[in-house]
Amino acid sequence: MKAISFKKSDNHSEKRGALPLFGVALIILILTVAVYFVADHVAQSYNADDRVSNWGYQYTDKAGVAPDGELRIFNAQNPILTEGGVRKDNIYFSKMIEPSEDAADLVLITDYSPIKIKLNGKEIYNNQFDTNDFVGNCYNAITLEPSTQERQLEVFMKAPFSVRFEAYIDRTISPSFKISPGFITGLAFMAAGLLAAVIFTIMSVSKRRLFRTLFVAGGVFYIGFAIALHLLPEITYVFNQPIWLRLTEVPVHLTYMLALAFLNRLFKSHRKSGIAILFASLVSAVAVSASFTPLMIKLSTGLMCLLTLAAAVYVTHVAMIQLERRIQYAALIFVMSVYCAMMLLFAGILLISRQRVLYIYNIAISTAVILGAIEYIYIADYRFEIKNSRLRAQSSHYGSSVNYISVFIRNILQCDDKDRFYDTAVKEILDLLTKYNHLNSDVNYCVAVKSNGEYRETENHGVGKCDYLIIEDNCVKNGKNCLFAETYFEYILHSGDEIEVIFHFENIHEGTDVFFASMLEATYCGLDTTYQNTFHKGQKSSANIIFTELAENAELDNGCTVEHLNNINRYTRELCLRLGMDQDRATRIGKAAELHDLGKIAIPKNIIHKNGRLSEEERVIINSHTEFGYTILSAYDSDPLMATAAVIARYHHERYDGNGINGLKGESIPQEARIVTVCDVYDALVSERTYKKAWAEEDAIRYLSDNEGKIFDPAICEEFIVYLKEAKR
Repeated sequence: MKAISFKKSDNHSEKRGALPLFGVALIILILTVAVYFVADHVAQSYNADDRVSNWGYQYTDKAGVAPDGELRIFNAQNPILTEGGVRKDNIYFSKMIEPSEDAADLVLITDYSPIKIKLNGKEIYNNQFDTNDFVGNCYNAITLEPSTQERQLEVFMKAPFSVRFEAYIDRTISPSFKISPGFITGLAFMAAGLLAAVIFTIMSVSKRRLFRTLFVAGGVFYIGFAIALHLLPEITYVFNQPIWLRLTEVPVHLTYMLALAFLNRLFKSHRKSGIAILFASLVSAVAVSASFTPLMIKLSTGLMCLLTLAAAVYVTHVAMIQLERRIQYAALIFVMSVYCAMMLLFAGILLISRQRVLYIYNIAISTAVILGAIEYIYIADYRFEIKNSRLRAQSSHYGSSVNYISVFIRNILQCDDKDRFYDTAVKEILDLLTKYNHLNSDVNYCVAVKSNGEYRETENHGVGKCDYLIIEDNCVKNGKNCLFAETYFEYILHSGDEIEVIFHFENIHEGTDVFFASMLEATYCGLDTTYQNTFHKGQKSSANIIFTELAENAELDNGCTVEHLNNINRYTRELCLRLGMDQDRATRIGKAAELHDLGKIAIPKNIIHKNGRLSEEERVIINSHTEFGYTILSAYDSDPLMATAAVIARYHHERYDGNGINGLKGESIPQEARIVTVCDVYDALVSERTYKKAWAEEDAIRYLSDNEGKIFDPAICEEFIVYLKEAKR
């Protein structure tokens, strides 16, 4: 998955936000384990009648010899206990088998223990009891023929790992092999992986997506293979050589390494950690494969757990960093990383205590959960890419429309009377609609002016009878002066609190396009501001006054306040004076600084007001406000104030190290833009916004200082910090 851009956030709030995610991971862990216990309880209840209980047992030092003394009782209520806390290597079991008219298979499940079975003193089964310290199978079975007499069944067992001893009657045909639910689960995972691979191959429309989904499908298949292989010793005694213990132990444990590698792969910048995970996997596999004694197997298994736990902790640490940086999907990846670390710790405890079935279940199911989350991320990211490709195409088309908006504002600024203003507005809007989409060449429209409570229609082109009172009611009801739907829109201009003129346009194409809607809003904003400043303020206002009002509207739309512009003006003017500029130039740059974000009037509102992380394309569109502002303002570059404002609007998001929007570096960035960059960032940090709390002044100053030479011109930044500290005294 491609690397994802990020935006800096308040670390303290992000770390506080990590605590609920720990809780989510813990809840998933509890649910995973709880499902097993519920299923196990149901299975135990279902098979209770087939279990053989009430065995007599005793630890012994002599292999293959029945011990002297009284035997203890082992059943569901009385677990196997050591004598004096000292566990011996051999254990003896004995039970009297009741008479039976039917043959039955007696199945014994151990922990890779060599066993020898005698019936009435005669040996009937021997699984390497006299030759090896451990075997490769856990499943052992003998056939008990019908008998009218009670018989004594004796089991001699070595305990290289644990004293697991489960006995039940199996009435299937073959005693050498028994299908278990766990083994079926493994086969089901393998089938699901293969089916997913086929479906993904058919449905995938891009090689990139196909690779991702096949990657996960292969992971699901591997989990099924590992489960089936690991449970093979539980369902047959055919594969009983000691090597099978090592062959079946490694794959299921490495499923966690697989899950960790998948999680780590989501962040391409951490390829070295991916190599480290693969190396740890190799070391774990080699260590277990090279173990030939029970002690070596225990030590190598412990090493395998420690290496995997270390990898899980590291991936969790990486996920925490990405969470603080607000990387896309970081919360889900962080939850899965924490869940993986918690589950691995729990699984390690199970492995040490030799709770094999529970260990296998949690390893497999938790890995499947993680792979499911990763597949969700892949699918969501693919949809994200499709959406972004559309945004990319739309934004390219929309960018050219900003030039039309600039021409529109410039032309209506030249109108000296209302009739000419109405006529020019209609012509410019029609021209704008046609240039945006050639299908809008047949738009119908009408214009009406309100006088003495009645509407007088001044223009009507193909509309027929238009009910302006309904439009007025909608304006009052919705509290909006720019109303648009899929096929029509209206502009309403006021004189004080009274509606003065209504523009109505219909037969619109692609009216639901968010860029089109944003263009209409930006056009209305320019139209209304120009109208008010031209005809309702006693005298016609200059372009810079109109643009200042537009900039204020942009700030309000962006969740800021007009005070931000006042602060930028004040900070910029003071900093210019401290840098040795004359009074006139400092005042001009300060006033021009108020227009630095004017271009945001042309940014789609759904992007500006979006909750959560912006996509790369959305961020590109947001960043394009610098060019939008320059395009609008540069049309008036004959005015020194507007020319300065155009330069600031275009370059105030440059970084001193050259990593800004346009890539300008150091002194090549215009000085007025470098000044405004410092003032803008500082005031944004210490101001409360709809999406963040205000930073403390000390923290904001520290941020400025830490980014000298990176974002900010060091000389300008240091002078501004001195000014802030002096002003605070």
